[in-house]
Amino acid sequence: MLPVKNKSTVLLVGFEDQDNLGIRYLASSLREAGHSAFIVKFQDDPSPIIESIEQHLPGIVGFSLIFQYYTERFGMLIRALRTAGVNAHFTIGGHYASFEPAQLFEFIPELDSIIRFEGEETLVELADRIACNEDWSDIRGMACIDNGSLLINAARQGRKNLDELPWPVREDIDYSTEDFPTASMIGGRGCPWVCSFCSIITFYEGNGTRGRRLRSPALIVDEVEYLRDRGVRIILWQDDDFLAGGKAGVRWAHAVAEECIRRGLNKDLRWKISCRSDEVKAESLAPLVEAGLTHVYLGVEAGDPESLRHLNKVLQPESHFLAAEVLKQLNLSFDFGFMLMEPWSTFDTIRNNLKFLEEFAGDGYAPAGYCRMLPYVGTGVEKKLLAEDRLEKKDCYADYHFLDPRLDRFYEWQLGAFKHRNHGPNGTLNLLRLLNFESHLDFAERPFSSSFCNKVQAVTSLSNHFMLATLSEALAHFEESGLSNKTVSDEYLLALSSEHNRQDEHLRNDILRILAKMPVSYKRKFVVM
Repeated sequence: MLPVKNKSTVLLVGFEDQDNLGIRYLASSLREAGHSAFIVKFQDDPSPIIESIEQHLPGIVGFSLIFQYYTERFGMLIRALRTAGVNAHFTIGGHYASFEPAQLFEFIPELDSIIRFEGEETLVELADRIACNEDWSDIRGMACIDNGSLLINAARQGRKNLDELPWPVREDIDYSTEDFPTASMIGGRGCPWVCSFCSIITFYEGNGTRGRRLRSPALIVDEVEYLRDRGVRIILWQDDDFLAGGKAGVRWAHAVAEECIRRGLNKDLRWKISCRSDEVKAESLAPLVEAGLTHVYLGVEAGDPESLRHLNKVLQPESHFLAAEVLKQLNLSFDFGFMLMEPWSTFDTIRNNLKFLEEFAGDGYAPAGYCRMLPYVGTGVEKKLLAEDRLEKKDCYADYHFLDPRLDRFYEWQLGAFKHRNHGPNGTLNLLRLLNFESHLDFAERPFSSSFCNKVQAVTSLSNHFMLATLSEALAHFEESGLSNKTVSDEYLLALSSEHNRQDEHLRNDILRILAKMPVSYKRKFVVM
């Protein structure tokens, strides 16, 4: 630890459904520089955060704003803290904060500063200056309001050698609360792809670190081994694309796997990674499977060729089917992201996407879910909608209407129709995803069960089929009606929703019966949700 003349105390606030590595790397960097750093989970009720502030008396409170659609919730919390008399320096970071500091200051004027792009070194310098009561307004990588005017300082060059970063703070995590504790890790930062809906590449471009930076395999596995020794059994790799970077990226992934195997960590640990469909090759994944890989998250996004072009995925639907076959052959569970609708959707593209989903997920090997593309700040989609004068902004939110107004009504209808299936931790889709993931875990004390997998696949197949059939019927109804003002109160649509909900409730009961017969090691994760 480097000595400092004065030290700051920093409280970091962020969502933590899984380990928030962003704020945990910030905390470790602050501590390495000699400052005190504490983490508190974001929640709408300010009371626990106020209690943490009263306990630690921070000079800085930092907020991790992941997406712009959470801005209102953060704004309400920050205003509540100011109303409660908290006078610490408030700073905030994240993708939206990095791209739209002017808009964010306008919406949350209680903020003192905004940290743009990667924040470890910027936050440490802010803590240094505040500890010494020095002016901080000229810090690189920061924005602030100076004498009533917005000041956006030059961006700070991102750290090229990620091995120099201290491991994320984890001592506050109790890994004994579940039988198979999970921990998040990253092997690198960045992504070389240029998907139009994603702001990852532009975020790191702002940092001067376009592409992918990788940590050294041996040092990564040191951290994996540390987590194993703390009791962790499942590693959730949070790399945006674990296999990105062509042959060099695959060699790196294999080096990580081989080092885990050499140290015997594959006996105790299981993995989950994310990647693209066209990266799924048996020869690429086999060493990872030997190291403990059991689950893959696929960035499928669309099955219609025109939609894939709008998403700039640079692949064809056949890649998704080939990937699924490889994953099944390797006995890996998988989940996938899917955007049923995007700004240029037509009835034909949506119909093609539904047909794709039926063929891709109809067998129930993976649960079928979907969303509508959102025009996140810093993305190619946002720029294109702006150029077409179709981007609609209200406060910190961005949205659009479809080119065919009937599709707006269709989207509105499906939000209500599948509310209980597709949304929330206790929704059918989330339960199926958890079952799907856990059904392929293979530990010595709880070996893989093909009969259990078959039960999960059967109920997942029925759920997928009911949802897709209902969506297809509703889509045809909206198209054939010719009424752009069709509402969700339409009798036929209400009947469709009611029948799907009846079937969904029946399937939920089947899921609960499956859960009731699961070993105790499974149950706790579901019961506490």
